[in-house]
Amino acid sequence: MRKIALLSVALALGLVGCKKENTTTTDSAFPTDNLTVDKQQNVFVLDKTGAWCQFCPIGSEQMAMAKGAYGDRIIGIAAHGGSGTDPLKTPAAQLFIDNFLPSQGFPTLFVMNEESGQDIMNDVEAALNPAELPYFGVKHTTAVTDTSINVYAKVECFSTIKNENFFAQSFLLLDGVEGRDYGNGLDLNQTSSLPIVSTGSGSTPTKWVLDAAVYNGETYKKAGDIYTHDEAVVGYDTKTQDWWGVNLAEVNPFGSEFIEGDVLGTKYTPILLSISDDDVMDYSQFSGHASVVTIIWKYKSDGSDTYSYVNGYVSHLN
Repeated sequence: MRKIALLSVALALGLVGCKKENTTTTDSAFPTDNLTVDKQQNVFVLDKTGAWCQFCPIGSEQMAMAKGAYGDRIIGIAAHGGSGTDPLKTPAAQLFIDNFLPSQGFPTLFVMNEESGQDIMNDVEAALNPAELPYFGVKHTTAVTDTSINVYAKVECFSTIKNENFFAQSFLLLDGVEGRDYGNGLDLNQTSSLPIVSTGSGSTPTKWVLDAAVYNGETYKKAGDIYTHDEAVVGYDTKTQDWWGVNLAEVNPFGSEFIEGDVLGTKYTPILLSISDDDVMDYSQFSGHASVVTIIWKYKSDGSDTYSYVNGYVSHLN
């Protein structure tokens, strides 16, 4: 199988130059044994975007502000799509676009499943401290083989709920991909109709023109900074029966009856998601680094055949 290289950290799904984790399990050990699921709501932010999109730096600005202020409490996903040419437009990205108002234009920002306009911070702050805990919390550990990233997820139920369908899925994200022309038709230079970014030429990166993403006096994008594509979703476990992941009712010994305090993803109830290098395109030409997000989804039983975010967790591979 071909490997996916991220040159700046010599990272591939074979993880060239990176230490492999020991995935051997025994009767007394399992990869998730030492994981403690945090009892908190991590906030989902989706940015429908595209490298071809003249207005989409607005979405990048808002995502940078949310991530800068709250770090990994923000489960950020940038789904590249639309009619323009964009090498970051992938089946994984299309999965999100099809699920969240596919008729809406670019950029469109969502916070906790709801469209949030182009100024998301009030919605982000409100979502960080909900009146009640979410249905589930999740944490994971990753193990890298020569052909895939294996994700062992641990899920804890925070409330009692019956006869609802929940799924766990893991996604591979790219961060820090410079907005420049990579040659061979892979042009991520991005200009804007607003005075936000300028377009480079050839290998010269696009750069921010003005200070941007200012929140509480902190500026997260400064004039002269290289414009990067971040949280770009490029892969997921395609081998699960449902595209949205493992059905938790099939892992839970009691089916769709979940009781507060239940824990899934142990050696008795394993949840293994595997992102294979056959499931994503070759990104060896891009500099940057990678992250893995695991998300718990709730299937909407309203006839829409769509899924809503419940909770998530992100880890970084370098």
